[in-house]
Amino acid sequence: MTTQDEKTTAALLHLSAFAKYLIPFAGIVVPLIIWQTKKHQSQYIDENGKSVLNFHLSILVYSIVIAIIVGIFFLNSIIGYIQLENAGQEVVPVDLITLAIIGVAVLGIWTIAEFILIILGSLRANEGTVYKYPFSIAFIK
Repeated sequence: MTTQDEKTTAALLHLSAFAKYLIPFAGIVVPLIIWQTKKHQSQYIDENGKSVLNFHLSILVYSIVIAIIVGIFFLNSIIGYIQLENAGQEVVPVDLITLAIIGVAVLGIWTIAEFILIILGSLRANEGTVYKYPFSIAFIK
């Protein structure tokens, strides 16, 4: 049976990911430190720690891929505008404005979803359930 101390530690593991909003990469480093120091004390903490780390490593990978894709579209648009401007044509950056609006919307939805999933994970951990985050790649098994 899982003790209340194990449940609390597991819930804090999930919540510690919010540290990334204070210090870059702390959302991975802080849960990693907690998991490494407590994983040998309990299989429950070990499983929750793996779940948290896999989720945030997945978020990092997805963010890098999205940044590369958006960067390619952005650079392509800038090059096109430079060519049009050099040809003497008037430039209205409609696709850049559209890209910015879509980017802000996706970032907002992404952040809200992440907040909800972290809170849900911490609540489930405090109830005694190992929460498996959706869209999480199993980097640590």
